[in-house]
Amino acid sequence: MSILDRLERKLGRYAVPNLMKYICAMYALGFLIQITAPEFYFYYLDLDPEAILHGHIWRILSFLIYYPTANGFGSIFWAIIGIMVYYSIGKTLDYLWGNFRYNFFFFSGVILYNVAGILIYLLTGVSLQLNPTYMGFSIFLAYALTLPDTVFYLYFFIPIKAKYLALIETLLYVYFLAVSQSPGEKLSIVLSFANVMLFFILLNQGRRKNIFNIKNYR
Repeated sequence: MSILDRLERKLGRYAVPNLMKYICAMYALGFLIQITAPEFYFYYLDLDPEAILHGHIWRILSFLIYYPTANGFGSIFWAIIGIMVYYSIGKTLDYLWGNFRYNFFFFSGVILYNVAGILIYLLTGVSLQLNPTYMGFSIFLAYALTLPDTVFYLYFFIPIKAKYLALIETLLYVYFLAVSQSPGEKLSIVLSFANVMLFFILLNQGRRKNIFNIKNYR
């Protein structure tokens, strides 16, 4: 029995059903904050290890509310589309993996962010600002690894398979990792990849089947 199987037997009853509904509700709230009072997020909600250790416990989860946006009406349209796409992706993974495994995948990412940020603060005194945007990418990357041949329509008319879209995004984030001057952004990128790798290692533990093949879930 794998580690995930043992954890599910003990903790499965605590899994949040339809977790993606709440995640997308947070994204929608985060978008509204970004277009109305962006400073509010950075003052009171972001993942600030120093603030967490001084009583701002809510930041452990509230940092997830962040949703990147640009100015103008177009940003509202693309935010709605983006949130709908992520809801569909998350619901599919929840269906394929089950509630507990999807919960584990998402919250292990949350834990990695918090533990890494707090440890760095305790060791160096530096409170890094970690970017939760890359956690959203980790959801899509997990989807692309599980259903690589799913076709998305970029800008509604350019067909591209999930595996190629994920490859493009991966290369883009590797580039960001190389050129970014922000230690917080660099760490966020590394943590997003690490969470995906950790989950798939645990998911495939002790199994011979190819976890990337949709036929194994039917």
